[in-house]
Amino acid sequence: MTKINIEGSAFVMLVKNLEQTVQFYSKLGFKHEVIGEKIPHHHVSRGSLTLILVEARQENEVKTISSSYEEQYFDVYCYTNAVDLLTREFTEKKVLIVRGPNYDNFWSEVTIRDINGYQISFGGGIVNKDLISRSNKDNDNV
Repeated sequence: MTKINIEGSAFVMLVKNLEQTVQFYSKLGFKHEVIGEKIPHHHVSRGSLTLILVEARQENEVKTISSSYEEQYFDVYCYTNAVDLLTREFTEKKVLIVRGPNYDNFWSEVTIRDINGYQISFGGGIVNKDLISRSNKDNDNV
């Protein structure tokens, strides 16, 4: 019997301005492509993450889950083996980091906010294990 694997996913995001949103994600290394003829879908992808962008008819239609529920701090959650390298990339590209980075032996995480208010968390491992001891020392000082 064949084992069924689900090998990726795509999230549909209602955005305020399609062109500006594509530029934002392109700056972060996402590839943009338009799929479909009758009804074009704008995909931005990086690794196994695909976001399907749909421009709202009115800006006030864009309402994120994270803005509605304080305890829900992310709208999209992504897994990575290099939270620390992504955090450095986000910092260098002046992307708004709204939570973290938190570096830990078991799970590290950082959350950014895009130009539409979507909060995207990246969790998993890190490359530079020295950051764990620094992060723990920073937490001890709080």
